[in-house]
Amino acid sequence: MTHSDSFSSRRRQQGAARTLLLIGVVVLVAVLAAGAGGYFYFMKGHSGSAQAAEQPPPKPTFVKVDPMTVNLSGDSRVLYIGLSLAVANQATADTLTAHMPEVRNRMLITLSDQSADALTSASGKREIAKTLRETLRKPYEKDGKPVAIKNVLFTDFIVQ
Repeated sequence: MTHSDSFSSRRRQQGAARTLLLIGVVVLVAVLAAGAGGYFYFMKGHSGSAQAAEQPPPKPTFVKVDPMTVNLSGDSRVLYIGLSLAVANQATADTLTAHMPEVRNRMLITLSDQSADALTSASGKREIAKTLRETLRKPYEKDGKPVAIKNVLFTDFIVQ
């Protein structure tokens, strides 16, 4: 073996060693990146969902409207009605409670325009609930915002 053969053999060995070293470094970086990604996914992701799971959903807020009797349109029949209003938050509940005489007045006027036949069917009850929700959502103060009423829930509903 000549000196040049030995030198080229040594160069090939050094080149192979460098290639192996480069592959090792790339694999090490990939493993570290995967480990960091896994850490953030599992630790940060689970801690966020754990915090969300620990907080119970907000309790619903309702405003009770005392029952009232209303003369219906077209005949001598009456409606005895009681309901609760599902509202967005406590501030909305406070607004409605403070304006309860006006709430009841709006209900009375709206309901007195109804006929007994229209109110006795399930679809009639759904329709009057929708109408009441829209009527009661209107602002109670000049230049006020609409009131966040989610739903009208009947607690008493008797047509006689």
